[in-house]
Amino acid sequence: MIHVIPGMGADHQMFSASAWRALPSAQFHDWPCYRGEKTISAIAERVISEAQIGDGDTVIGTSLGGIVGCEIANRRQLHLLVLIGSAQSSKEISALLTLLHPLATLAPLDFIRTAAGKLPGELCEMFSNSDADFIRAMCCAIFTWPGLEASRMRPLRIHGRHDHVIPPPASADLLLDGGHLIAMTHATECVAYLQSAQPWNL
Repeated sequence: MIHVIPGMGADHQMFSASAWRALPSAQFHDWPCYRGEKTISAIAERVISEAQIGDGDTVIGTSLGGIVGCEIANRRQLHLLVLIGSAQSSKEISALLTLLHPLATLAPLDFIRTAAGKLPGELCEMFSNSDADFIRAMCCAIFTWPGLEASRMRPLRIHGRHDHVIPPPASADLLLDGGHLIAMTHATECVAYLQSAQPWNL
């Protein structure tokens, strides 16, 4: 089974492009209803439970979804972990955002807009329906998250060359000519690469 996890404040509609629907046996998840989780570990446990993610599954995550995917990989023996515009640890997040992140507790949507730049209309609509308390908590949680355990697995990484939220890592497998939202803006390229890189014998 392939589990696809959206970015912070977004939902399954982030993957509404037809290209994403070509992935076999893929489930596109929303974030669980917020119950006061304060850490990446706690929200990962919720996602594992509610999405029923088990050993041998594949997790694809963008931005916060990839960070949570790393934490899921710390708890499950995944077949594959794919990070799209995401991070393996808090050290990969922009130094400027690290300095500014306390502001997220006051105005989380403004913080995300500042971080990601101009947001597509669809994403703004998702944010308007998201839980501000969840966004505030996760904006803080990502900066205290220790990251993917080095011994677990090497993720497949797709990144935008112009990502100012999580600068392109040296370990990127594919660099696209885009920013932080390549899962939306470059859906066809992301899926084409995944289809060429993996036989998807799941």
